[in-house]
Amino acid sequence: MLDIAKLVLLVDGYNIIAPVAPPGVGGDVRWLERERSVLLKRLGGALPESVRRLTCIVFDAANPPANISDQYRCFGMNVRFAIGYPEADDLIEELILACSAPKRLAVIPSDHRIQAAAKRRSSVFFDSEVWFDELMSGGLRLAPGVMSKLEEGGAGEGTEEKCVDSPSLTQEEVEQWLKDFDY
Repeated sequence: MLDIAKLVLLVDGYNIIAPVAPPGVGGDVRWLERERSVLLKRLGGALPESVRRLTCIVFDAANPPANISDQYRCFGMNVRFAIGYPEADDLIEELILACSAPKRLAVIPSDHRIQAAAKRRSSVFFDSEVWFDELMSGGLRLAPGVMSKLEEGGAGEGTEEKCVDSPSLTQEEVEQWLKDFDY
């Protein structure tokens, strides 16, 4: 698993998914699972491998998937469910505190509580919706100097790693999701 001390990117996953409303009555009961999967695929496709391997995406765990563990790797990224925590913010704060180099950590939340926790540790933070939109447009915002240090370290593009222990979507399901949400 990811060495939290070396973390460079910490994402509150549901802050990015949040603008997407759940389906109405009688809708797809697996909608949240599908949203998570699409988000992970999009992040996995947009982030360089050198960043993915130092990234952690946290999801609340009020209803964690029964068929996967609370922590797994997906496209090289560490994915965690906040099992045993009141909410994902509590786990995210713990991860921020555990980071031994907080000035190189970029935290991607939408709420002020996590932004304040990042600021206390001198980590940078970016609003999740703005950060994600920029990433999908080809930009990547990290802490100052992090990308150049990763490139100097010889961390090149690696092989595509699928999600371990994660349910996956079919290509048809991904295309339907993208069509439904105008992506």
